[in-house]
Amino acid sequence: MRHYLDHNATSPLRHEAEDALRAAHADAVGNPSSIHEEGRAARARLDAARMHVAALAGVPPRDVAFTSGGSEAIAAAIRGVADRAPGNRRRLVVSSIEHSAVLESARALQAFGFEVVEVPCASTGRVDADAFADRIDERTALACLQAANNETGVLQPVAEVGASCRASGVPFLVDAVQAAGKIPLDRDAWSADLLALSGHKLGGPQGAGALIVREGVAMAPLIAGGAQERRRRGGTEAVATIAGFGAACAAALRDVPEDAGRFSALRERLEAALRAMAPSVRIHGESVPRLPNTLNVSFPGVPGETLVIALDLAGFAVSTGSACASGAVTPSHVIRAMGYADDEARGAVRISLGWDTTEDSIEQLLRVLPPLLARATMAGR
Repeated sequence: MRHYLDHNATSPLRHEAEDALRAAHADAVGNPSSIHEEGRAARARLDAARMHVAALAGVPPRDVAFTSGGSEAIAAAIRGVADRAPGNRRRLVVSSIEHSAVLESARALQAFGFEVVEVPCASTGRVDADAFADRIDERTALACLQAANNETGVLQPVAEVGASCRASGVPFLVDAVQAAGKIPLDRDAWSADLLALSGHKLGGPQGAGALIVREGVAMAPLIAGGAQERRRRGGTEAVATIAGFGAACAAALRDVPEDAGRFSALRERLEAALRAMAPSVRIHGESVPRLPNTLNVSFPGVPGETLVIALDLAGFAVSTGSACASGAVTPSHVIRAMGYADDEARGAVRISLGWDTTEDSIEQLLRVLPPLLARATMAGR
């Protein structure tokens, strides 16, 4: 039996999303921009999904623009706002622990004369709101900060940073991809002008996401074309995929209060057991608020990729905090930004729970871990 504990990478399709996908595929033959009966039926599915996404984010449905996922939503926000920024605003302020979708989109604009300022985090994995605010000035075109880190789960001070941006008249993008479905979203409390979401992180299908744009924010479309999505994203919408995304958002909104408590209890059980079996274990971000479903750990002397492979062979899906490129495992930029050495960053392992995680999965993990850690320690010597 397999135990899937990698929900921060992608979450299995919720039953509600699967049902919505099947229903839409069965009769979604119309283009939602068409005015005939089939087009109107497709438009109705699109509108229903938009309402569900808006409800999860706590925004009016008109602010929701559908995209192919979180990375597109982030790229659209960064490039779109930069394109419409006044000529004297050529600075982008981001944190050093942002997802690569933010960091690489921002860095790509350096070729067009933009300066990218990366605000460091503390050893806790949390960015200091005052330090972030100090980087914002009259040259800033856009500020970006994630609601929760995808590797450690550490919650970031988006409300404080958003207030500073609002006071300075600087547009503020919040990457809420990992936060959605795990904690309540509150665009107004965060003073966010733009919010990025991804369907497959909360039990929806891969290939659907959303950029939520506050009315009045000036931005160019990343994909020009027709009048779809209020001219914020050209191209015919993927109706069936978006319907699944909407259904997943509705289920996530319903389940957030109960799931948060359940995830917290399971994670606390796991953390206590890990400390008992391996007193030298490091839990990254343990001293600050985190997503209730996320645990990022390292065991000194144990390579992260070795442990991940061993767990995979034992029937458990977890991940490292590292990225694989051309066969080379690179240290996690998040763990390194927290002040840890490369060995620690390479050793980080992320366990992330989700809607289908059971207590039995955690108990089975704790049963197989001691011998696997012993073997991985020997392999790392």
